[in-house]
Amino acid sequence: MNPDPDPRANAYDAPCAHCGAPVPAGTGLLRRGRRGWDVYHREHAPAPGPPARGDHSGWHHRRLLSLDIGSTGNRPERDRITGAAVRGSDGTARDWVLDLGSNLQDPKSSFTPRSSDPGSELPDPDPGPSLQQPKPGFSLQGPDPGSNLQDSDPASRIPDPTVGSTHHDPDSGSQLRDPNVGSDLHSPDAGSKIQPSSPASSAPPAQALEELATVLVDHLASRELLVVWYAPHVLSTLHAELLRHGLTPLADRLAESGGVAPICDPLILDRHVDRYRPGGRSLPAVAEWYGVPHERPGDPASDAEAALLVAGALAASYPAVARMSRPMLHAEQTIWYAEQMERHPDAPTWPFDPVEPATG
Repeated sequence: MNPDPDPRANAYDAPCAHCGAPVPAGTGLLRRGRRGWDVYHREHAPAPGPPARGDHSGWHHRRLLSLDIGSTGNRPERDRITGAAVRGSDGTARDWVLDLGSNLQDPKSSFTPRSSDPGSELPDPDPGPSLQQPKPGFSLQGPDPGSNLQDSDPASRIPDPTVGSTHHDPDSGSQLRDPNVGSDLHSPDAGSKIQPSSPASSAPPAQALEELATVLVDHLASRELLVVWYAPHVLSTLHAELLRHGLTPLADRLAESGGVAPICDPLILDRHVDRYRPGGRSLPAVAEWYGVPHERPGDPASDAEAALLVAGALAASYPAVARMSRPMLHAEQTIWYAEQMERHPDAPTWPFDPVEPATG
């Protein structure tokens, strides 16, 4: 039996993107380019990686705010938020540690975090054909054609691909720590520029959640993008926690300004632009792919910072995504997520499920 062909070999004759000479089918290598798949002679192929970042315009040059939380688990209706962080491209850096012992608690909740690796537990939305069969003329220019969304059942969920903060990656042994990383995404290639915030002291949950909700509402009301890595977990948990403590959820606070939007979910974007890339889709794995520093996976501050940088790097690498308007980007992610989860009807709704907190 012949061995399987190289999954990155070209299935069709094509000119080499480096030298222009013909590359017979099966003899070259595929690499993702800014406009689709490029074919190279094997000796000319660049190392695997995302397309080179460009200087094109796009939403990544606007003001972005990134949110991440720590929680006691992956069940939005039952588990509790233990900490939260926001990081902004304008230098914003806020952190909250919730003192769960100071206020209303759910006696049924277990405060032992569950291990979850974003991308490792998320079902592969479509293993799809190997990279040897890209469609000729495949391009990322413009949005994908729409598809009908299927209602998801919030009572029955797929394993949550939540991401490496204290709630996301408890095996790392990380605790809520002082944030000391940051970035300025107004320059996509800029390094870390956010100044460290002072250590967050613990606060009663209702107080911390109200402060967090106020920051998020102020940002979303301006119609700027809120970056949230795997939004269904983060925003659904936040929705339930606000209700649990008698606070108004984000959707109600933003009812007159378009709802909880626009959201930028780098996990959904990465799965869309590079559908067949092998390897995991955890936040640490995707950050490494885009060359983004991620110093403390498992810490909400570090995870919020990494997600912010990944969003900017992804937009800088894919002009068709970057040039979408913010409302269009939000709408397209709803479609892309539905396509990615087509084989998983129990997947939570994107960007969040308005779940009610469990009472027993």
